Amino acid sequence: MDISQSQLTDEERVYLNAAATGDIGIIRMSLEDTDESTDFNVNCVDYMGRNALHLAVDSENTEVMELLLDKLNFECIEEALLHAISKGHPKLVRVIIEHPNYQAGEDQIKRMDSRNAFFRTTEKSQFSPDITPLILSAHYNNHEMVQMFLSRNHTIDKPHSISCQCNDCQVRQDYDSLKRSRSRLNAYRALASPAYMALSSPDPIMTTFQLRQEMMKLAEIEKEFKKEYLMLVEKCMNFACEMMDLCRGTQEVEAVISDFLEDGTNIRDPLGRLRLAIRFEEKKV
Repeated sequence: MDISQSQLTDEERVYLNAAATGDIGIIRMSLEDTDESTDFNVNCVDYMGRNALHLAVDSENTEVMELLLDKLNFECIEEALLHAISKGHPKLVRVIIEHPNYQAGEDQIKRMDSRNAFFRTTEKSQFSPDITPLILSAHYNNHEMVQMFLSRNHTIDKPHSISCQCNDCQVRQDYDSLKRSRSRLNAYRALASPAYMALSSPDPIMTTFQLRQEMMKLAEIEKEFKKEYLMLVEKCMNFACEMMDLCRGTQEVEAVISDFLEDGTNIRDPLGRLRLAIRFEEKKV
C-alpha cells in the first residue's frame, strides 16, 4: 500500500467512517462513484493503515463486507482476512474466503512458498509478510480456522535446517539475518500449535517429539529467541501429555505409545514410543 494513501480526501474520510459504523447507504454511494471520481480511492487507508474492509471486520457488518469485497483489491482483502483471523471471528473469515474475489487470488497465497514470502515488503500492514492465513490461525490455536484452511489445501512449509547452506538460505541470511530468524520462529510457532498438529499430522505424538528436538537445538543457536523456543518446547510436551490424559483405558494408552517395528512388518512394538520418549528425555510423557 502506498503511504500517500493515508492523505485522505473528505470523501474518503466519510467512506472509511461509514465502513466503521456500518452505514451501508453511504458505502453504496461511495462505491457507485468510484468510476466517476478521480479523487476517490476505494482501497484508501486511514493513518493506522486500516482499509474499509478491515474497519467493516471490526464492526462485524457482513453486509458491508460483501459490498466491499466486490470492489477492493486483493492486498486489502488479504490484510482484512488476517485481521478477522486475529480477532477470532470464523464467521467473518468464512465471508471473506467464500467470496469470488478472494478465491481468485487464493491460489497466489497457496503458491507463495516461504522464499517468496520472505522478500515481500509491506508498509502499512500489522502482519509480517511471511504470515499466511493458516500460519496465523495456528498461532491463535483456533481449531475451526485451522481446519478451514487445511480443507482448502493451504500448507505450512517447515523451515530448512539452520545450518543449511543451500542458495536460498544463503541469500536470505545475506539479505536480512534477523528477518530470517523471525520468519523461522513464526513457522515453528505455527507448526507447534496443538490445533495444527492434531489436524494435520497422522501421528501428533511423534510430531511433538520431533519438533521438540528441533526447537531445543534452535534455542541454543538462536540466542535472541531462546525464551520463545523453550516456551514452544514446553507447549509441545504439554500437548503430548494432554493427549495421553484423554486415553480412556489401557488399550488406548497402548495404541498411543506403541509403534511399528523398524523391520518393515506391520507388527507393533507396544513400548516403541515409550523408548523414544526416554531417548528424547520426554520426562513428562
